[in-house]
Amino acid sequence: MFTLLALLFTCQTAEGLSSSSLPSQAAKMTTDPNDLKPILSHALPGIISYEHVGDGVKQANAEGSRILSRHSSSLSEKYDDECDKDAILETELFLKRVAAKAYTHKSWTDMRRTLVYARTEVRFYNEIVPLLLASNDDMLRRQIPKCFHATYDLSGLIEEDSLTTDASQPSPLPEDEEQLNALLATKGGHMLLESLSPSHGYYQDSPITIQQSLACLTAVAELHASAWGDKPLLKQINDRLSSAGGSYHLQFRNPKELQNMVSSWELFRGNFVGLNEKTKILEKESVVRLGQRVYDMAEYVSKELTPKWDDEYATLVHGDYKAMNVFLPSDDAADDKPPIMIDFSCAGIGYGISDVGMHICHANLAEDLENGGEEELLEGYLTALEEAVSRRKGESWTYPRDVALRHYQLACIDYLRFILGRFWRTATPESFEKKKASKNTTLINRNVDAAMAFIEKVDKYLEVFEQEIKA
Repeated sequence: MFTLLALLFTCQTAEGLSSSSLPSQAAKMTTDPNDLKPILSHALPGIISYEHVGDGVKQANAEGSRILSRHSSSLSEKYDDECDKDAILETELFLKRVAAKAYTHKSWTDMRRTLVYARTEVRFYNEIVPLLLASNDDMLRRQIPKCFHATYDLSGLIEEDSLTTDASQPSPLPEDEEQLNALLATKGGHMLLESLSPSHGYYQDSPITIQQSLACLTAVAELHASAWGDKPLLKQINDRLSSAGGSYHLQFRNPKELQNMVSSWELFRGNFVGLNEKTKILEKESVVRLGQRVYDMAEYVSKELTPKWDDEYATLVHGDYKAMNVFLPSDDAADDKPPIMIDFSCAGIGYGISDVGMHICHANLAEDLENGGEEELLEGYLTALEEAVSRRKGESWTYPRDVALRHYQLACIDYLRFILGRFWRTATPESFEKKKASKNTTLINRNVDAAMAFIEKVDKYLEVFEQEIKA
Protein backbone atom coordinates (compact mmCIF):
# COMPACT_ATOMS: atom_id res chain seq x y z
CA MET A 1 0.00 0.00 0.00
CA PHE A 2 2.80 2.35 0.82
CA THR A 3 6.10 3.54 -0.51
CA LEU A 4 8.47 3.72 2.44
CA LEU A 5 11.59 5.75 1.85
CA ALA A 6 14.86 4.73 3.34
CA LEU A 7 16.56 5.38 6.55
CA LEU A 8 18.53 8.57 6.32
CA PHE A 9 20.88 8.78 9.28
CA THR A 10 23.51 11.51 9.23
CA CYS A 11 25.65 12.87 12.02
CA GLN A 12 26.75 16.50 12.35
CA THR A 13 27.73 18.82 15.17
CA ALA A 14 25.28 21.55 16.09
CA GLU A 15 27.71 24.17 14.81
CA GLY A 16 28.09 22.37 11.49
CA LEU A 17 24.38 22.03 10.78
CA SER A 18 23.14 24.37 8.09
CA SER A 19 20.30 24.59 5.59
CA SER A 20 22.63 23.54 2.82
CA SER A 21 23.22 20.23 4.57
CA LEU A 22 19.52 19.32 4.50
CA PRO A 23 17.76 17.51 1.61
CA SER A 24 16.70 19.76 -1.25
CA GLN A 25 13.00 19.16 -0.46
CA ALA A 26 13.46 20.42 3.09
CA ALA A 27 11.29 23.15 4.49
CA LYS A 28 11.84 25.21 7.61
CA MET A 29 11.92 23.16 10.80
CA THR A 30 8.76 23.44 12.88
CA THR A 31 8.39 23.83 16.62
CA ASP A 32 4.59 23.93 16.57
CA PRO A 33 3.38 22.69 19.97
CA ASN A 34 0.68 20.66 18.20
CA ASP A 35 3.20 18.73 16.16
CA LEU A 36 4.28 15.09 15.92
CA LYS A 37 6.99 15.20 18.58
CA PRO A 38 5.11 12.92 21.01
CA ILE A 39 4.94 10.24 18.31
CA LEU A 40 8.49 10.77 17.03
CA SER A 41 9.88 10.62 20.54
CA HIS A 42 9.13 6.90 20.63
CA ALA A 43 11.96 6.44 18.14
CA LEU A 44 13.97 9.52 19.00
CA PRO A 45 13.72 10.49 22.68
CA GLY A 46 15.97 13.48 22.04
CA ILE A 47 13.72 15.00 19.38
CA ILE A 48 14.27 18.73 18.87
CA SER A 49 12.34 19.55 15.71
CA TYR A 50 11.19 17.95 12.48
CA GLU A 51 10.01 18.62 8.95
CA HIS A 52 7.91 16.81 6.39
CA VAL A 53 9.86 15.75 3.32
CA GLY A 54 8.17 15.60 -0.06
CA ASP A 55 4.44 15.55 -0.76
CA GLY A 56 3.51 12.49 1.24
CA VAL A 57 1.52 9.45 0.15
CA LYS A 58 -2.27 9.36 0.08
CA GLN A 59 -4.01 6.14 -0.82
CA ALA A 60 -7.42 4.55 -0.42
CA ASN A 61 -6.93 3.24 3.11
CA ALA A 62 -4.12 5.25 4.71
CA GLU A 63 -1.82 8.24 4.41
CA GLY A 64 1.90 8.42 4.97
CA SER A 65 4.72 10.91 5.13
CA ARG A 66 8.49 10.98 5.31
CA ILE A 67 9.66 12.95 8.30
CA LEU A 68 13.17 14.28 8.78
CA SER A 69 13.85 14.74 12.50
CA ARG A 70 16.57 16.70 14.25
CA HIS A 71 17.50 15.20 17.58
CA SER A 72 20.17 14.81 20.24
CA SER A 73 22.36 11.75 19.85
CA SER A 74 22.78 11.32 23.59
CA LEU A 75 19.14 10.28 23.97
CA SER A 76 18.75 8.27 20.75
CA GLU A 77 19.20 4.90 22.39
CA LYS A 78 17.19 3.02 19.79
CA TYR A 79 19.90 3.55 17.20
CA ASP A 80 23.31 1.96 17.23
CA ASP A 81 25.53 4.70 15.78
CA GLU A 82 29.10 5.78 16.14
CA CYS A 83 28.47 9.50 16.27
CA ASP A 84 29.78 11.90 18.87
CA LYS A 85 27.35 11.75 21.79
CA ASP A 86 27.13 15.54 21.84
CA ALA A 87 26.19 15.73 18.17
CA ILE A 88 22.91 16.76 16.62
CA LEU A 89 21.59 14.05 14.30
CA GLU A 90 19.11 13.98 11.45
CA THR A 91 17.02 10.86 11.00
CA GLU A 92 14.32 10.15 8.43
CA LEU A 93 11.35 8.02 9.46
CA PHE A 94 8.05 7.10 7.83
CA LEU A 95 4.74 7.78 9.58
CA LYS A 96 1.71 5.83 8.35
CA ARG A 97 -1.63 7.12 9.60
CA VAL A 98 -5.29 6.19 9.35
CA ALA A 99 -7.65 8.92 10.60
CA ALA A 100 -11.25 7.73 10.81
CA LYS A 101 -12.64 11.17 10.00
CA ALA A 102 -10.99 11.04 6.58
CA TYR A 103 -13.15 8.12 5.40
CA THR A 104 -16.73 9.24 6.03
CA HIS A 105 -17.29 9.34 2.27
CA LYS A 106 -17.17 5.54 2.25
CA SER A 107 -20.00 3.18 3.04
CA TRP A 108 -19.76 1.76 6.57
CA THR A 109 -18.71 -1.64 5.18
CA ASP A 110 -15.81 -0.06 3.31
CA MET A 111 -14.94 2.36 6.12
CA ARG A 112 -14.88 -0.47 8.65
CA ARG A 113 -12.53 -2.45 6.42
CA THR A 114 -10.16 0.53 6.28
CA LEU A 115 -10.16 0.86 10.08
CA VAL A 116 -9.70 -2.87 10.57
CA TYR A 117 -6.70 -2.75 8.23
CA ALA A 118 -5.07 -0.28 10.63
CA ARG A 119 -5.90 -2.42 13.65
CA THR A 120 -4.49 -5.51 11.96
CA GLU A 121 -1.19 -3.87 11.06
CA VAL A 122 -0.70 -2.38 14.53
CA ARG A 123 -1.37 -5.77 16.09
CA PHE A 124 0.99 -7.39 13.59
CA TYR A 125 3.90 -5.19 14.61
CA ASN A 126 3.13 -5.12 18.33
CA GLU A 127 2.02 -8.69 18.97
CA ILE A 128 2.99 -11.02 16.12
CA VAL A 129 6.40 -9.80 14.93
CA PRO A 130 8.06 -10.40 18.33
CA LEU A 131 6.80 -13.99 18.23
CA LEU A 132 7.97 -14.50 14.64
CA LEU A 133 11.44 -13.25 15.55
CA ALA A 134 11.68 -15.22 18.80
CA SER A 135 13.45 -18.02 16.95
CA ASN A 136 16.33 -15.61 16.26
CA ASP A 137 16.02 -16.30 12.53
CA ASP A 138 18.10 -13.44 11.14
CA MET A 139 16.71 -13.66 7.60
CA LEU A 140 13.12 -12.73 8.49
CA ARG A 141 14.33 -10.04 10.89
CA ARG A 142 16.02 -8.28 7.96
CA GLN A 143 12.96 -8.57 5.71
CA ILE A 144 10.49 -6.68 7.92
CA PRO A 145 10.92 -2.94 8.57
CA LYS A 146 11.56 -1.77 12.11
CA CYS A 147 8.48 -0.37 13.81
CA PHE A 148 9.21 2.10 16.60
CA HIS A 149 5.66 2.79 17.69
CA ALA A 150 2.22 1.54 16.67
CA THR A 151 -1.16 2.21 18.24
CA TYR A 152 -4.86 2.55 17.42
CA ASP A 153 -8.09 3.72 19.04
CA LEU A 154 -11.33 2.49 17.49
CA SER A 155 -13.46 2.68 20.63
CA GLY A 156 -17.09 3.40 19.86
CA LEU A 157 -16.60 2.13 16.30
CA ILE A 158 -15.30 -1.43 16.41
CA GLU A 159 -15.17 -3.59 19.53
CA GLU A 160 -11.81 -5.10 20.42
CA ASP A 161 -13.15 -8.63 20.00
CA SER A 162 -15.03 -7.85 16.79
CA LEU A 163 -13.89 -10.20 14.05
CA THR A 164 -11.89 -8.72 11.21
CA THR A 165 -14.12 -10.51 8.71
CA ASP A 166 -17.44 -9.31 10.18
CA ALA A 167 -18.57 -7.17 7.25
CA SER A 168 -22.17 -7.37 8.51
CA GLN A 169 -21.54 -5.24 11.61
CA PRO A 170 -24.22 -2.50 11.75
CA SER A 171 -22.99 1.06 11.38
CA PRO A 172 -22.32 2.81 14.71
CA LEU A 173 -22.10 6.23 13.04
CA PRO A 174 -24.60 8.85 14.23
CA GLU A 175 -26.52 10.79 11.59
CA ASP A 176 -25.98 14.08 13.38
CA GLU A 177 -22.88 15.70 11.87
CA GLU A 178 -21.73 17.27 15.13
CA GLN A 179 -21.98 13.96 16.97
CA LEU A 180 -20.22 12.20 14.10
CA ASN A 181 -17.32 14.63 14.15
CA ALA A 182 -17.00 14.29 17.92
CA LEU A 183 -16.96 10.49 17.69
CA LEU A 184 -14.35 10.34 14.92
CA ALA A 185 -12.12 13.23 16.01
CA THR A 186 -9.38 11.12 17.61
CA LYS A 187 -10.16 7.68 16.19
CA GLY A 188 -7.76 5.78 13.97
CA GLY A 189 -4.21 4.56 14.27
CA HIS A 190 -0.61 5.12 13.25
CA MET A 191 2.70 3.34 12.80
CA LEU A 192 6.13 4.96 13.01
CA LEU A 193 8.44 2.94 10.81
CA GLU A 194 11.95 2.65 9.53
CA SER A 195 12.25 4.41 6.20
CA LEU A 196 13.72 3.04 2.95
CA SER A 197 14.95 4.76 -0.26
CA PRO A 198 16.93 4.30 -3.47
CA SER A 199 19.82 6.29 -2.01
CA HIS A 200 20.23 3.54 0.54
CA GLY A 201 20.17 0.63 -1.86
CA TYR A 202 16.47 -0.14 -2.32
CA TYR A 203 13.85 0.46 -4.99
CA GLN A 204 10.28 -0.47 -5.97
CA ASP A 205 8.95 -1.16 -9.43
CA SER A 206 6.08 -2.73 -11.35
CA PRO A 207 6.01 -4.62 -13.61
CA ILE A 208 9.14 -6.54 -12.64
CA THR A 209 11.22 -9.28 -14.22
CA ILE A 210 11.04 -12.99 -13.49
CA GLN A 211 14.26 -12.76 -11.46
CA GLN A 212 12.94 -9.84 -9.43
CA SER A 213 9.72 -11.75 -8.77
CA LEU A 214 11.71 -14.77 -7.65
CA ALA A 215 13.42 -12.56 -5.07
CA CYS A 216 10.03 -11.29 -3.87
CA LEU A 217 8.61 -14.81 -3.66
CA THR A 218 11.66 -16.08 -1.81
CA ALA A 219 11.12 -13.32 0.75
CA VAL A 220 7.45 -14.11 1.30
CA ALA A 221 8.33 -17.80 1.58
CA GLU A 222 10.35 -16.85 4.68
CA LEU A 223 7.28 -15.09 6.10
CA HIS A 224 5.10 -18.12 5.42
CA ALA A 225 7.65 -20.49 6.91
CA SER A 226 7.94 -18.40 10.09
CA ALA A 227 4.53 -19.61 11.31
CA TRP A 228 4.28 -22.92 9.47
CA GLY A 229 3.04 -25.69 11.74
CA ASP A 230 3.29 -23.51 14.87
CA LYS A 231 -0.20 -24.11 16.25
CA PRO A 232 -0.09 -21.68 19.22
CA LEU A 233 1.24 -18.91 16.97
CA LEU A 234 -1.31 -19.62 14.24
CA LYS A 235 -4.11 -19.53 16.80
CA GLN A 236 -2.96 -16.10 17.95
CA ILE A 237 -2.72 -14.87 14.34
CA ASN A 238 -6.24 -16.19 13.78
CA ASP A 239 -7.63 -14.46 16.87
CA ARG A 240 -5.71 -11.18 16.77
CA LEU A 241 -5.23 -10.52 13.05
CA SER A 242 -7.71 -12.38 10.86
CA SER A 243 -9.08 -15.87 10.32
CA ALA A 244 -9.13 -15.04 6.62
CA GLY A 245 -6.05 -13.08 5.54
CA GLY A 246 -6.12 -11.08 2.34
CA SER A 247 -7.22 -7.68 1.09
CA TYR A 248 -9.70 -9.24 -1.31
CA HIS A 249 -11.14 -12.12 0.72
CA LEU A 250 -14.84 -12.58 -0.04
CA GLN A 251 -15.80 -12.12 3.63
CA PHE A 252 -14.18 -8.66 3.53
CA ARG A 253 -15.78 -7.33 0.39
CA ASN A 254 -18.84 -5.20 -0.18
CA PRO A 255 -21.68 -7.66 -1.04
CA LYS A 256 -22.60 -5.55 -4.07
CA GLU A 257 -19.40 -6.67 -5.81
CA LEU A 258 -20.64 -10.26 -5.94
CA GLN A 259 -24.27 -9.32 -6.54
CA ASN A 260 -23.27 -7.33 -9.64
CA MET A 261 -20.76 -9.88 -10.93
CA VAL A 262 -22.70 -10.93 -14.05
CA SER A 263 -23.54 -7.40 -15.18
CA SER A 264 -19.99 -6.24 -14.40
CA TRP A 265 -18.61 -8.91 -16.70
CA GLU A 266 -21.07 -8.01 -19.46
CA LEU A 267 -19.96 -4.38 -19.26
CA PHE A 268 -16.27 -5.27 -19.26
CA ARG A 269 -16.58 -7.73 -22.12
CA GLY A 270 -18.63 -5.25 -24.14
CA ASN A 271 -15.95 -2.60 -23.71
CA PHE A 272 -13.03 -4.80 -24.79
CA VAL A 273 -14.34 -7.40 -27.27
CA GLY A 274 -12.99 -6.80 -30.78
CA LEU A 275 -10.27 -4.45 -29.56
CA ASN A 276 -7.36 -6.49 -30.93
CA GLU A 277 -6.12 -10.01 -31.57
CA LYS A 278 -5.63 -10.71 -27.85
CA THR A 279 -9.25 -9.88 -26.99
CA LYS A 280 -10.56 -12.68 -29.23
CA ILE A 281 -10.55 -14.81 -26.07
CA LEU A 282 -13.65 -12.82 -25.06
CA GLU A 283 -15.58 -14.46 -27.92
CA LYS A 284 -15.02 -17.99 -26.61
CA GLU A 285 -18.34 -19.51 -25.44
CA SER A 286 -17.14 -20.37 -21.92
CA VAL A 287 -15.60 -16.90 -21.54
CA VAL A 288 -18.81 -15.20 -22.66
CA ARG A 289 -20.37 -16.83 -19.58
CA LEU A 290 -17.42 -16.03 -17.32
CA GLY A 291 -19.29 -13.60 -15.08
CA GLN A 292 -21.98 -16.14 -14.26
CA ARG A 293 -19.41 -18.89 -13.77
CA VAL A 294 -17.36 -16.79 -11.34
CA TYR A 295 -20.53 -15.85 -9.48
CA ASP A 296 -21.64 -19.48 -9.23
CA MET A 297 -18.23 -20.63 -7.96
CA ALA A 298 -17.38 -17.69 -5.68
CA GLU A 299 -18.57 -19.17 -2.38
CA TYR A 300 -17.08 -22.59 -3.11
CA VAL A 301 -13.72 -21.18 -4.16
CA SER A 302 -13.55 -18.90 -1.14
CA LYS A 303 -14.39 -21.77 1.22
CA GLU A 304 -11.76 -24.04 -0.35
CA LEU A 305 -9.20 -21.24 -0.12
CA THR A 306 -9.90 -20.46 3.56
CA PRO A 307 -8.16 -22.97 5.83
CA LYS A 308 -8.74 -23.20 9.55
CA TRP A 309 -5.75 -22.07 11.60
CA ASP A 310 -4.86 -25.69 12.46
CA ASP A 311 -5.16 -27.06 8.91
CA GLU A 312 -2.08 -28.76 7.49
CA TYR A 313 -1.16 -26.05 4.97
CA ALA A 314 -2.43 -23.00 6.86
CA THR A 315 0.05 -20.27 7.68
CA LEU A 316 0.51 -16.53 8.09
CA VAL A 317 -0.12 -14.75 4.78
CA HIS A 318 0.83 -11.21 3.82
CA GLY A 319 -2.53 -10.63 2.15
CA ASP A 320 -1.63 -7.85 -0.30
CA TYR A 321 1.56 -9.08 -1.91
CA LYS A 322 1.90 -6.85 -4.93
CA ALA A 323 5.28 -5.77 -6.29
CA MET A 324 4.99 -2.29 -4.76
CA ASN A 325 4.77 -3.83 -1.29
CA VAL A 326 8.32 -5.11 -1.60
CA PHE A 327 11.54 -3.11 -1.59
CA LEU A 328 14.19 -4.83 -3.70
CA PRO A 329 17.93 -4.30 -3.21
CA SER A 330 19.50 -2.30 -6.03
CA ASP A 331 22.12 -3.87 -8.28
CA ASP A 332 24.95 -2.10 -6.47
CA ALA A 333 23.71 -3.06 -2.98
CA ALA A 334 25.51 -5.60 -0.83
CA ASP A 335 25.06 -9.14 -2.10
CA ASP A 336 23.45 -10.28 1.15
CA LYS A 337 20.88 -7.49 1.26
CA PRO A 338 17.43 -9.14 1.15
CA PRO A 339 14.14 -7.70 -0.11
CA ILE A 340 12.04 -5.96 2.55
CA MET A 341 8.28 -6.52 2.72
CA ILE A 342 5.94 -3.72 3.79
CA ASP A 343 2.23 -3.15 4.51
CA PHE A 344 0.91 -5.98 6.66
CA SER A 345 -2.57 -4.52 7.05
CA CYS A 346 -4.21 -7.57 5.47
CA ALA A 347 -2.15 -10.27 7.22
CA GLY A 348 -3.90 -13.30 8.66
CA ILE A 349 -4.48 -17.01 8.23
CA GLY A 350 -4.52 -18.47 4.73
CA TYR A 351 -2.66 -20.51 2.16
CA GLY A 352 0.70 -18.90 1.45
CA ILE A 353 0.29 -19.60 -2.21
CA SER A 354 -2.54 -17.02 -2.32
CA ASP A 355 0.19 -14.39 -1.95
CA VAL A 356 1.97 -16.01 -4.89
CA GLY A 357 -1.11 -15.94 -7.12
CA MET A 358 -1.75 -12.26 -6.46
CA HIS A 359 1.90 -11.30 -6.86
CA ILE A 360 2.37 -12.98 -10.23
CA CYS A 361 -0.64 -11.44 -11.97
CA HIS A 362 -0.03 -8.08 -10.29
CA ALA A 363 3.66 -7.84 -11.14
CA ASN A 364 4.56 -9.82 -14.27
CA LEU A 365 3.94 -9.12 -17.96
CA ALA A 366 2.05 -11.76 -19.90
CA GLU A 367 4.97 -12.38 -22.26
CA ASP A 368 7.28 -13.05 -19.31
CA LEU A 369 4.93 -15.72 -17.97
CA GLU A 370 4.85 -17.58 -21.27
CA ASN A 371 7.11 -20.48 -22.20
CA GLY A 372 7.61 -21.68 -18.64
CA GLY A 373 7.99 -18.32 -16.88
CA GLU A 374 4.98 -18.80 -14.63
CA GLU A 375 6.02 -22.36 -13.79
CA GLU A 376 9.50 -21.12 -12.89
CA LEU A 377 8.04 -18.63 -10.42
CA LEU A 378 5.75 -21.18 -8.81
CA GLU A 379 8.49 -23.76 -8.48
CA GLY A 380 10.94 -21.15 -7.22
CA TYR A 381 8.53 -20.19 -4.45
CA LEU A 382 7.83 -23.80 -3.47
CA THR A 383 11.53 -24.64 -3.33
CA ALA A 384 12.21 -21.58 -1.16
CA LEU A 385 9.32 -22.46 1.14
CA GLU A 386 10.46 -26.06 1.49
CA GLU A 387 13.98 -24.96 2.33
CA ALA A 388 12.77 -22.41 4.90
CA VAL A 389 10.31 -24.76 6.59
CA SER A 390 12.86 -27.60 6.64
CA ARG A 391 15.44 -25.27 8.19
CA ARG A 392 13.04 -24.28 10.93
CA LYS A 393 11.77 -27.80 11.57
CA GLY A 394 15.23 -29.34 11.49
CA GLU A 395 13.97 -32.03 9.11
CA SER A 396 13.07 -32.35 5.45
CA TRP A 397 9.60 -31.14 4.47
CA THR A 398 7.91 -30.98 1.07
CA TYR A 399 4.79 -29.34 -0.33
CA PRO A 400 3.08 -31.89 -2.65
CA ARG A 401 2.93 -30.33 -6.07
CA ASP A 402 -0.62 -31.46 -6.79
CA VAL A 403 -1.83 -29.79 -3.59
CA ALA A 404 0.17 -26.65 -4.35
CA LEU A 405 -1.21 -26.43 -7.89
CA ARG A 406 -4.77 -26.81 -6.62
CA HIS A 407 -4.25 -23.98 -4.13
CA TYR A 408 -2.70 -21.81 -6.85
CA GLN A 409 -5.60 -22.36 -9.24
CA LEU A 410 -8.10 -21.47 -6.51
CA ALA A 411 -6.11 -18.33 -5.70
CA CYS A 412 -6.18 -17.17 -9.33
CA ILE A 413 -9.95 -17.67 -9.63
CA ASP A 414 -10.50 -15.81 -6.37
CA TYR A 415 -8.35 -12.89 -7.47
CA LEU A 416 -10.25 -12.55 -10.73
CA ARG A 417 -13.50 -12.53 -8.73
CA PHE A 418 -12.17 -9.56 -6.77
CA ILE A 419 -10.86 -7.62 -9.78
CA LEU A 420 -14.03 -8.21 -11.77
CA GLY A 421 -16.32 -7.18 -8.93
CA ARG A 422 -14.28 -4.23 -7.72
CA PHE A 423 -12.66 -2.72 -10.83
CA TRP A 424 -13.74 -4.17 -14.16
CA ARG A 425 -17.33 -2.93 -14.01
CA THR A 426 -16.10 0.51 -15.02
CA ALA A 427 -12.98 -0.55 -16.94
CA THR A 428 -12.50 0.57 -20.54
CA PRO A 429 -9.56 0.59 -22.97
CA GLU A 430 -9.30 4.29 -22.17
CA SER A 431 -9.07 3.69 -18.42
CA PHE A 432 -6.40 1.04 -19.00
CA GLU A 433 -4.44 3.52 -21.10
CA LYS A 434 -4.78 6.20 -18.44
CA LYS A 435 -3.47 3.87 -15.73
CA LYS A 436 -0.84 2.04 -17.74
CA ALA A 437 2.04 3.68 -15.83
CA SER A 438 0.40 3.37 -12.39
CA LYS A 439 2.77 1.01 -10.61
CA ASN A 440 0.42 0.50 -7.68
CA THR A 441 -2.35 -0.78 -9.96
CA THR A 442 -2.49 -4.49 -10.76
CA LEU A 443 -1.33 -5.22 -14.31
CA ILE A 444 -4.59 -6.93 -15.17
CA ASN A 445 -6.37 -3.60 -14.63
CA ARG A 446 -4.01 -1.53 -16.79
CA ASN A 447 -2.54 -3.87 -19.41
CA VAL A 448 -4.87 -5.49 -21.94
CA ASP A 449 -2.51 -8.35 -22.78
CA ALA A 450 -2.10 -9.20 -19.09
CA ALA A 451 -5.87 -9.08 -18.54
CA MET A 452 -6.65 -11.33 -21.50
CA ALA A 453 -3.95 -13.84 -20.55
CA PHE A 454 -5.32 -13.98 -17.01
CA ILE A 455 -8.89 -14.45 -18.27
CA GLU A 456 -7.75 -17.31 -20.50
CA LYS A 457 -5.98 -18.96 -17.57
CA VAL A 458 -8.88 -18.60 -15.14
CA ASP A 459 -11.29 -19.93 -17.77
CA LYS A 460 -9.31 -23.20 -17.69
CA TYR A 461 -9.01 -23.24 -13.90
CA LEU A 462 -12.74 -22.72 -13.47
CA GLU A 463 -13.43 -25.79 -15.58
CA VAL A 464 -11.30 -27.87 -13.18
CA PHE A 465 -13.42 -26.94 -10.17
CA GLU A 466 -16.71 -27.03 -12.06
CA GLN A 467 -15.91 -30.64 -12.85
CA GLU A 468 -14.83 -31.21 -9.25
CA ILE A 469 -18.24 -30.10 -7.98
CA LYS A 470 -20.09 -32.26 -10.52
CA ALA A 471 -18.04 -35.26 -9.46
